[in-house]
Amino acid sequence: MKHLFFSFKPRERLMALAAIVIAAFLWSTSAWSRVRSEWDNWQALESEASIQKGWLSKEASIRAEAATAVQGLDSGHGYDEARLVAEAVAAAKESGLNASTEAPKTQKAGKFAVHSLQMNCRRADMASVVKFYENISARAPYLAIAQMSLQSDRGNSGTVTMAVQVTALELMEAAPKAPAAPEVKNTEAPAAPAKEAASK
Repeated sequence: MKHLFFSFKPRERLMALAAIVIAAFLWSTSAWSRVRSEWDNWQALESEASIQKGWLSKEASIRAEAATAVQGLDSGHGYDEARLVAEAVAAAKESGLNASTEAPKTQKAGKFAVHSLQMNCRRADMASVVKFYENISARAPYLAIAQMSLQSDRGNSGTVTMAVQVTALELMEAAPKAPAAPEVKNTEAPAAPAKEAASK
């Protein structure tokens, strides 16, 4: 390799050296990018692990707070999807709003079920919006407003378009335990003892 290099003309040697330097620079840059990417990933994992440890350390207090929060809820009660739609539409009508609704969605976690309903009201005045909020608040804790956005209607400064997500909480009733199978007593008569063989 050395003899091959010195067999080149001076100009070719310079070009070869320049190519080697450029290749080494590109390789080092690529290697540094990979190292930096791995370092960032490691830092992200460390941060995520720290957050998870924090939540795990609070497990006992979170469970206690959850138990306290559900003490006022009746098992097997709350609003299911149909009741959510009925109550939300009724609250809108009581407020003088004409709402369009989408199909409700449900998320379940343990013995809880959270149902959500998206509602949209056009050309609603602010007094009706406030009344709707009060009507939903009166149905707490089983009914609540999760998200609400208001957009002023063009050409009519006195009304807004309201998009609201109403959620309902349902505490699922614990499934009844299956009755134990009745114990079967052995009523058969005991087997008669075998007769002794006749004597010869």
